[in-house]
Amino acid sequence: MMKLKKFIFFGLISSLFFASGELKAQDSFKQLSQLKLPPIEELFESAMKNPMVQFYELKMEGEELLLKTEKRKWLEYFNLVGTYQYGVMGLNSFTDLGSDFPLIYQYSGTEQVWYNGGIALRLPLDRLFDRNNRIRRQKLKIQETLKERDMWYDDQRSRIIETYYKAQEMLNNLQYVNEEFIIATAHYEDTQKDFILGKMTSHDLTVAKTGQVKAKIQLEQVISMLNSSLMKLEILSHTKIINR
Repeated sequence: MMKLKKFIFFGLISSLFFASGELKAQDSFKQLSQLKLPPIEELFESAMKNPMVQFYELKMEGEELLLKTEKRKWLEYFNLVGTYQYGVMGLNSFTDLGSDFPLIYQYSGTEQVWYNGGIALRLPLDRLFDRNNRIRRQKLKIQETLKERDMWYDDQRSRIIETYYKAQEMLNNLQYVNEEFIIATAHYEDTQKDFILGKMTSHDLTVAKTGQVKAKIQLEQVISMLNSSLMKLEILSHTKIINR
């Protein structure tokens, strides 16, 4: 009789701890069971808001600016030259009228402006003949950046598809494992009542409890995998899916 009381006591204590975990699992189930995934096309579209897309757009903009610079480099073949000077031209002179007259000193000044301009042409033949190749290489860099972005987007969509259908599978399984847990819990409670009345043995109670624990672990695993898939999907698609 004493062993029976101890067994019932420890059973009640474990049930209290189990019930606490059960409430958390049921709360998660209620929240997730009402969830509907958005159409996958919307997730594809939202994925274009990812910072990686902005990175490739900025990189492509930089390459396009370099292309414009490369196309204008023909201007380096020409140099504009010019000079400008301003000043007063002074002239000193002496006039000799003979021995009977003193020397006459004279000074005259004139403002003058000097300027000239022109264009100097310099043709480095190696750069001149390689100009089209340089422009072509820069255009290829732009196309390469576009291809990199498209490859990243294809990879991102592939990962979204994989995670999306994984989450959908977990959502479908969630209802089944929850029903199994409810059935296992009801069976354990009935077995517990029959055990107290002496209709069931401790082995029967242990088997029922084990079935309930397994069903609860399975439910928590599905909830955990579903939450993991949803969080990955939010990161990949840059879309808010579940409220936390």
